[in-house]
Amino acid sequence: MTVRSQVLQATAPAAVTAADAAAVIADGLAELPRDASRVLVLVPDDTRKLPVSETFQAVWQALRGRVAALDVMIAQGTHASMPAAAKRQWVFGADAYPEVAIHDHDWARADALVEIGSVPLAEQLDRFGEYGDLAPGLGFDRDMPVRINRRLLDVDRVVLITRVQPHEGAGFAGGAKQIFPGVSGPEMINLLHTIGSLRGARAIQGVLDNPVRDLIDDMTRQVPVPLTTIALVVDDASGATRGVFVQPDGWREGTRAAAALSAEVNIRYTAHQVSRAVAATPRLPDGSWMYPELWTGAKGVFRGDDTVADGGELVLYAPGVREISATHGRAIRQVGLHGWPYLLAHPEVWQPHGVSPLALTLGVLIKGDAPLVDGCETPRIDVRLATAIPPDECRALAVGYESPEEVAREIEAAPADTIHEDRLVMHNAGSVLWRHRSPNGESAS
Repeated sequence: MTVRSQVLQATAPAAVTAADAAAVIADGLAELPRDASRVLVLVPDDTRKLPVSETFQAVWQALRGRVAALDVMIAQGTHASMPAAAKRQWVFGADAYPEVAIHDHDWARADALVEIGSVPLAEQLDRFGEYGDLAPGLGFDRDMPVRINRRLLDVDRVVLITRVQPHEGAGFAGGAKQIFPGVSGPEMINLLHTIGSLRGARAIQGVLDNPVRDLIDDMTRQVPVPLTTIALVVDDASGATRGVFVQPDGWREGTRAAAALSAEVNIRYTAHQVSRAVAATPRLPDGSWMYPELWTGAKGVFRGDDTVADGGELVLYAPGVREISATHGRAIRQVGLHGWPYLLAHPEVWQPHGVSPLALTLGVLIKGDAPLVDGCETPRIDVRLATAIPPDECRALAVGYESPEEVAREIEAAPADTIHEDRLVMHNAGSVLWRHRSPNGESAS
C-alpha cells in the first residue's frame, strides 16, 4: 500500500475544535498501512505552547487496535528532561495509557544513538555560505556522521507531533526539526545552531527557505523509517489551535502549509521601532512560568529585538528563569554572553576550554548585532534581564539587570502589545515573533 504525501488540514479563523482536529488526524492516520505495527510518537517538551495531550489522544484513538505497540519520546534536543509527573501530564493529560511508555532523548549518550549516514564537509561548507572560512576554526573540518536516537530504528513508523512557529535558528520550528535537532546527536545540534546563529536571528526567523532548514531536510531524507507529520499552528494570544495539518507520509509539504498560516498568526508587526521594549514571557496553564532557563527564555529577546531602535533597550521579564542552562550553564558562565565578532576575535576565551559553538550561541543570539568598535563589543541594543538570576551574575555574564518586581509593575501599568510613549510591552514573548515593518513595507533588518 502506498501512503499519500497529500496534506489533510483543518483550519479556522478563531479555533479548530478538538473534534475537528481529531477527525483530520484520524483521516490522515487511516492512510497508514496495516503492517505499521510499532509506532513511535515524537512530541516536543513543555517549552512549546501546544495541546500535546489532546493531540496524542487523537493519535491513540486513531491507531488503537491497529498497532501492536505505541510509545512516545520527548524530542527535547539538549534541554533538561522534564520530571516524570510533568511528562505524564504533558503527554497524557488526565487520561491513563498504561501500555504506552514515555522515553527521553539523551543526546549525550553515545550508546543511545545510531549512525544513519553523513554530511560531507563540502555540504556543510555550502550551508555556511559566506561564513565558510570560519567553519574550520569552529570545529567543522571533516565529514560529519548523522546520528539519531536508536529507538527510531526499532519501530515501523514515526509520527511527529509538532508546533510550527517562527524560530530563530531554523526559520520555523516544527516538521523534521522534531528529529534534527530534537532526537539527534550532538554533532548535528552543534552544526545547525552554529549556522543559524552566524546567519543571525533577525535575518532567518520567519523565513522557511534557508540553509538550516535545507540541511534539516537533507539529513531527514537519510532517516530509514517512514514519517507521518502532524503540524499544528497555535495562536499565542488565545491559546487556540488555528490549524492542523496532517501529512500521512513525509514532512515537507505539511510543514510548508503550516508555516504559511503561522506567518499570519504568529508574527506581529510594528510601524516603527521604540526606545524601550519589555518582553514578558508567558505562564503555563498551571500558573508556572513557561521558561525555567535562560537557554529557552531568551527567545523573548531575539523574537522581539527587531522592534527596538538602535541604541534602545530591551528587558526580558522572565521570573521563572533561575539558571542559565542545566546543560550548557558551566560553559556559558566561563565565557560570558558575547556575539560572534567578539568570540572570533578572542578564541582564547573559549577554544582552549573545549567550549562548543553550540554553548556560545546563547550569547550570540542575546547580543544580536554586536560589532567591535575600537576593540570593544558594541551591541546594537542594550539587553537587560529581569529574571531570578541575580545582578552580580548578570554582570559576570556581560549583560544588564533590572528588578523583576519593578518591571512587573511597569508591565501592569502599560498597555499590552501596543506602542505607547515610545515603549512596547510584548506579552507571550518567546512565542510570538515581533518584527518592525514601516508603512512602506520596509523591514529594519
